[in-house]
Amino acid sequence: MDSLLRLVDGLPTLQRSWEREPFVSVGLDDFGDVFSLAAAERMIHTGLPLTAVRLFRNGEQLPGDLYRRDRGTSPRSREGLADGGRITELVAHGATLVLEELQTHSPEVSAFAAEVSRATGYEVDSTAFLTPPGARGVKPHFDLLGVFLRQLHGSKRWRVSPPVKRWPNRVQAVDPAEVAPPVLDVVLKEGECLYIPHGFVHVGDTTDEPSLHLTIGLSGVSWEKVLRTLVTAAADHLEELREALPPAFSDLDRDTLYRERIALLAAHLSSLDWSGLPTATLTPRQPPAAQVPGSLTSALRRAGTARTR
Repeated sequence: MDSLLRLVDGLPTLQRSWEREPFVSVGLDDFGDVFSLAAAERMIHTGLPLTAVRLFRNGEQLPGDLYRRDRGTSPRSREGLADGGRITELVAHGATLVLEELQTHSPEVSAFAAEVSRATGYEVDSTAFLTPPGARGVKPHFDLLGVFLRQLHGSKRWRVSPPVKRWPNRVQAVDPAEVAPPVLDVVLKEGECLYIPHGFVHVGDTTDEPSLHLTIGLSGVSWEKVLRTLVTAAADHLEELREALPPAFSDLDRDTLYRERIALLAAHLSSLDWSGLPTATLTPRQPPAAQVPGSLTSALRRAGTARTR
């Protein structure tokens, strides 16, 4: 659980608030060993694929052609790369930089995400947001997963409102007229972390200083998915569930048939040993953590030592 204690200042608070209310943790440890402004700077100049980068200005996404760098004319080099120089200029003119799927491109973030995944049993996704002073990155929105916003540099004001629909299961645009007043309005500072439950509407604006935060998203398995899987499995045992519905010309009593099938399914589900429900098999598999890189000089030295043994 040590990884979670780098995101929250106490597990009891997280347990009480999980999926139900946002809260802020303060006084957390330095996070530079996982990600930092310097790490973001290095990353954008190392040839990230264009799919790993997005830029926003005033809530609108900018076209990728503005920061695309072609790799050449070879068929093996058709995937566009993000141009670090152009990204830097766009940020200087007020754009928010979003680095997607950091666990794929940063060994340190990958290792931390794997620790959080082991502690929660959830799939973990990591995204960094770098926003200039006095700017808004993304429009008010909600996520289909719970998120931790770990502030790494500067500050950002967050307004978090209750869900328009509790625990939504699909992405949709947020109608401002349907958004309730915020239940939390906070300026997040370095060393602090905001937890936002699944479905809560939120929007962030920088203050008079820039902001870098790392979003750690936790995607669990909903009861809907569990029950869908169990119904599919039940059809292997109950031949009545594999029968087609009556055709239009049939004079069978559809209401009676429906109730019979529901009763069969309910009896089957109630007979299962729920204490041993294999929810782990329903969780998307988390890729193994990448190793934090060591020194190439050290690696060559170790290789030479191995050859002389």
